[in-house]
Amino acid sequence: MKPMMRRGLLTMAATLTMAGAATLSAQSNACALLTSAEAEKHIARGQPTYEEAPHVTSVVGGAGSICDYSGGQVGLWRAPKAQENLEQFLKIWKADKAPRHPVSGVGDKAWIMFPVPENKYKDRPAYLVAHVGQQVVTVALFARDGAADGPMGQVCRGDQSRLKADEKEDCKKILASKSETQESLQPAVIELAKLVVERVRAGKGS
Repeated sequence: MKPMMRRGLLTMAATLTMAGAATLSAQSNACALLTSAEAEKHIARGQPTYEEAPHVTSVVGGAGSICDYSGGQVGLWRAPKAQENLEQFLKIWKADKAPRHPVSGVGDKAWIMFPVPENKYKDRPAYLVAHVGQQVVTVALFARDGAADGPMGQVCRGDQSRLKADEKEDCKKILASKSETQESLQPAVIELAKLVVERVRAGKGS
């Protein structure tokens, strides 16, 4: 299944947003914070994107914008009510009660959380929030499901006596493809957040 087709955990909070880049005149544009090459490196992380362009949504009331990529998300929340609007977003997303873990060295202050998805069809994010002056930056990466945990993994863990030699070789690759955990994404999310924070301090995305 294509990555963007599983989206729903974060964009479920779209009741707070209005879709379409055309609404971004005179408002922040989170998609301007990363180049295509940077998004490929830090968000796609070597996985195919199916040539899907990032999708930007403008937060109602001019509070900022959110840029959805295949595999992750970047958000920029504008002053003066950046934190207040973010908290409203988290409540709609039903992630406001998830434990928040402090992170050092990112922005003026930062924390990360790993919300438990409602079901297996929703994304499993590592979600980092960083304050940059009166603005707030949000960065998310979505944990990938490995082939070992899918239907082919079940086949390969079963009786391989009926499999051809090349199929047995394929099974080695399949069983080696383990699913990521949300927590395992923390270093990658921090690295991406530092880059985004740097761009916001430089006045990008506004």
